[in-house]
Amino acid sequence: MMNIKPIYIFTAAVFVLLSLLFYLGQENKITKAVELQSEQVAKRVSLDVSSLPLAEPLFNYAGNQQEVDIYIEQLNQQLDSLHSRVKVESITTVKPTNVVFLELFANYKTIYLVLITDRSHIKYTYIIVLLLSLANALLYRKVFRKHIESRAKKRIATVECVMPKLVIDLYSKSLFIEGKTDSQSQLANKPLCFYLAMIEFSHAHPDMNLHLNKDVPIELLNIAEKYFHRLAVLGHTVRKRPNFSNSLEKTLSEIRAALDEILRESPELKSKLYPPKAHGEGSRSKLHSYGLKGLLDSDYEIRGK
Repeated sequence: MMNIKPIYIFTAAVFVLLSLLFYLGQENKITKAVELQSEQVAKRVSLDVSSLPLAEPLFNYAGNQQEVDIYIEQLNQQLDSLHSRVKVESITTVKPTNVVFLELFANYKTIYLVLITDRSHIKYTYIIVLLLSLANALLYRKVFRKHIESRAKKRIATVECVMPKLVIDLYSKSLFIEGKTDSQSQLANKPLCFYLAMIEFSHAHPDMNLHLNKDVPIELLNIAEKYFHRLAVLGHTVRKRPNFSNSLEKTLSEIRAALDEILRESPELKSKLYPPKAHGEGSRSKLHSYGLKGLLDSDYEIRGK
């Protein structure tokens, strides 16, 4: 099926609508003009009819048709000079057939006036319709183009604004990307609380390194304790208070395992929220930091905090 551009459909629709309105307007104006001019002609003829030598069959008077024709010709010339849409075809005392006529009553007789009306439209005025249609088409094209550009900008802005976000839900002790709840990871109390403490601590101290061969900062441990108590408040089963300083490598491994599947399709987010691993020889060296770098508020959301 042929694909027609919207601007062509719009232009055609405007042209048809304007043409219809213009036609109806002219038709109404012509009808009123014909009615008014017919009345004026009938009034003029009724004033002159007494002096016209019309045939009167009732009295066996043949009349003078030639003089009547001269009167009609002179009257039509006057109507031409006035650009009238009405002309006189005949004036007679004999009732015409198959034509429209007006009846004039003069003393003892009835006069039948047959008129010719010009109901034609002025064709060149329809150029106005064409010009208005083209002007509307140009305006529509400009507005439509701006509308498309605006929609494209909004679409781009929407795509740019909708960035992936890691959601950490304390109610279900689960991790998932916002809008993708079908893929979730669960964490036990200790790694969950420690990871939340890492996020909060790293966000507050972006330039501080966390080394495996050094003690975990007291502030970080306090934050982990805070989240542990929060889990208890939310009704989760809490057997005993864990020691967040022990088995740090194991805790980090559990956190990484939970994040691996979730952040696979979000490398930019993974670079910020995934605890870095040590690589190569001397991976346990003092240079390695498991702290999170470059965190933004828009990168994560903690629910139930």
